Amino acid sequence: MKILLDLLLFLLVFSVFSCRNAEQKRESRNEKIAVTPLKKLTALDTLLSDLEILKKDSSLRHASLSYVINDYSTGRPVPVTSSNADMSMVPASVMKVLTTAAALEILGEGRSFRTSLQYDGIIENRILKGNLYIRGGGDPTFGSTSTFDRWGKAVKDLGIDSITGSVIGDPTIFSHFTIPATWTWGELLLPYCAPASGLTYSGNVFQAKGFKAKKGKYKPTGQDIQPEIPGLEVENDIADAEDAPAETFLQGNPTALSMSIQGTVDKGNGFFPYSGVIPDPALAVANELKKKLIILGIRVAGPAVNIENADSAVLSTLKKDRKEIAAAYSPSVAALVTLTNIHSNNLFAEHLSKQIGLSRYHSGHSESGCKAVLQFWKSKGIDTEGMFLYDGCGVSRYDGITSRQLADMLYYMTTSPSFTTFYNSLPLAGVSGTLAKYMKGTKAEGNLRAKTGSISRVKSYAGYVRTVSGKRLIFSILVNNFTCSGPEMVKKLEKIMVDMACVK
Repeated sequence: MKILLDLLLFLLVFSVFSCRNAEQKRESRNEKIAVTPLKKLTALDTLLSDLEILKKDSSLRHASLSYVINDYSTGRPVPVTSSNADMSMVPASVMKVLTTAAALEILGEGRSFRTSLQYDGIIENRILKGNLYIRGGGDPTFGSTSTFDRWGKAVKDLGIDSITGSVIGDPTIFSHFTIPATWTWGELLLPYCAPASGLTYSGNVFQAKGFKAKKGKYKPTGQDIQPEIPGLEVENDIADAEDAPAETFLQGNPTALSMSIQGTVDKGNGFFPYSGVIPDPALAVANELKKKLIILGIRVAGPAVNIENADSAVLSTLKKDRKEIAAAYSPSVAALVTLTNIHSNNLFAEHLSKQIGLSRYHSGHSESGCKAVLQFWKSKGIDTEGMFLYDGCGVSRYDGITSRQLADMLYYMTTSPSFTTFYNSLPLAGVSGTLAKYMKGTKAEGNLRAKTGSISRVKSYAGYVRTVSGKRLIFSILVNNFTCSGPEMVKKLEKIMVDMACVK
């Protein structure tokens, strides 16, 4: 019995000793872990991690993603990270940075474009025996009321009280074919697709008021349309909105004087606003000037016409020798570049592209501008293999560019005398332009400038960011064919841009 008790006592003591020994080992191991802390993730680690997460995002399963981020703090570009940098992608409005930067370099910041009021024939006994001309200079901003007031007075000051000829709009500084060949048919009557004319007027967009009760074809006149478009006929095919939101749009040939109003309006509304592309801006300009002259008591015998579409009766009266009465000037190229990039103005970008084509090839055709822009960047040492330019603004889905080409172009501009103008023309996160509503309250706000790009299934950004530590980064990021909504894609890319601003 005593032997049994001694054995039990031994086992109890051994068990207590073993437990204490195991506890001491655990404490020792915990002490070792405590004195070897985990490595803290840097902001750069977070950026790289979030880029990897973006690559694996389910909404990009069928998509193409390309990006380049370079650090140019030392005055030369140092790669930070990139992916698919040489993949040609549809850029949407990011295309505008190529056009606007080239415009500053080729045309010069101070250049402006002149629209001239001219006449031919002679003035006798207060009668102008000839025609008035508005000779377009490719100004995308032309069309203020004050210009017509001033020009009407200038004609009256010449002692003219009647004109035997016509009021003629002359847009021939640019090609007769104003619309880039690769723009899609379904978009051509939408205001953001207004084409660049040699004699652009009022942004080449009209604003009108329609009436539900006014069915069938009719000609809008007077206060129902501004500016007035002589000969325009619309067909009201509008319907009441049921479950879907009300929406109106136009269909038809963008260069014809006939179009159809489609879509829906709320049931309680008797009238509805709509807008569209002016089919013949030069004709609209001539018509506005003729109306002003009539108001001033100057009789005009002939019609308002576009010289490119004038009939043989008008053409037979034209004379080569013209005398200038007055002129109007556009804002400077620097100002136009800022308006183009801040507001992503397609019309202004197309005008700048065609002006570049005129400067380099003496041709105001859309293709000439694209060729001149591409050749310019090639001359600056940028590898343009895989760069495809079909317009100056990015509406065309035929456009293609790589994120490396964008990054190289953005770096080149840091060495340009026009860099400050170009840099300040880009929207500022949380502050201005197309980025005014985005990245507010983050480190990117007030520190990131970028051109945005957005069309169906395309989101893109390219620009500069000053980080919290003062580093200067250049970035370009392009996504094509994502399956989530546009706003969702924007949020995903915003996260990446905010990450960049936090890099130390």
